[in-house]
Amino acid sequence: MVKKINIKMLAIVVSLAAILFAQEEILTVIPNVQLTFLLVCCYGATVGVGYGTLIISIHVLLDNIVMGSLTPFIMIPQFIGLFIALLLGYLLRNKNEYIQALGSALACILYSWAYIPFNIVYFNVKFIPYLIADIPFELILVVTSLVTVILLYKPIVINMNRLMENLLQQEPINNLGTTFKNKNIEIKVREEEIRNEENINK
Repeated sequence: MVKKINIKMLAIVVSLAAILFAQEEILTVIPNVQLTFLLVCCYGATVGVGYGTLIISIHVLLDNIVMGSLTPFIMIPQFIGLFIALLLGYLLRNKNEYIQALGSALACILYSWAYIPFNIVYFNVKFIPYLIADIPFELILVVTSLVTVILLYKPIVINMNRLMENLLQQEPINNLGTTFKNKNIEIKVREEEIRNEENINK
């Protein structure tokens, strides 16, 4: 039984990593406009930090292979920034989408700042000019993240929880997926009550 769950979970991890990678590559034509932080927050809230770390590790590796940037000066800050988003998604998993959106916005800023020391060392850029030049891109990233998380976080997490329950037969790690479970329990209890009443009447 444990082996089956691990195989299923591995398939889920690979699929989620593929989705994360594909959407970012498709949206690379629009600078800093993507669904990455939305999805990473959702992954943190559903699969947790352990599997989520594996997902973003796969994503960072594939992304840098495709972009031809297999260097620690890019891969390390990218991983750190995404891990912050993943961790915040996990820590805020029982909060509403507005709190998650604020957490995602914070993660976007910290993600951008994670590159600063590496760019200073690798490209020999000056701190203040780099910080000022990066502000417009940070704002685009923050606004995109805020809008997408507010609009899409809740339905994505609810459906991911349902998928996890169906595939793995386990409880969701947050409370957004319990609505369906509780509703099913209520229906079963009511059916049992009706059967008991019919037996009494007989």
